[in-house]
Amino acid sequence: MNKLLPLLAYAALLPSCAPTLDALGRNQTPAPAPSAPLLAGQTWEVEGGSLAVGSRMTFRLAEVLEAAPGIYSNLGPSGLLAAQRGRAEAGATLFPAVSYSRLSQRLDFYWSENGTDFNCRIDNATPNATRLSGRLFLSGSEFGSCTAQLR
Repeated sequence: MNKLLPLLAYAALLPSCAPTLDALGRNQTPAPAPSAPLLAGQTWEVEGGSLAVGSRMTFRLAEVLEAAPGIYSNLGPSGLLAAQRGRAEAGATLFPAVSYSRLSQRLDFYWSENGTDFNCRIDNATPNATRLSGRLFLSGSEFGSCTAQLR
């Protein structure tokens, strides 16, 4: 019986330590990084160009994924890479993509239209903005300006 008393004492004290142990465990697990200004359910309307060429695309974000550490997108890693390159693997569909880099606070919209790859690049994107302005790139070359409007 004398040997059981210390074990019973430890057993009685263990539940009182549970909140502390639980809090320690939570502090060691990193919280998911925010993907603002991209959130699931948003619709962005993007347009850009110059006097000669212009384009408009609507991006509906069904979900926002972490495509790479600190990079958030409406597509997974392979879909985002295909959109950035302007071409998909054989038999795959090229989808319009949105990406946000938390580190550089850069928001990019990628789409293709009539054989031309568009990229609306917005530097220093603010999390709560509903209208953002940036630079438009056509097939990798800077071409003009663009705007992205949250609808």
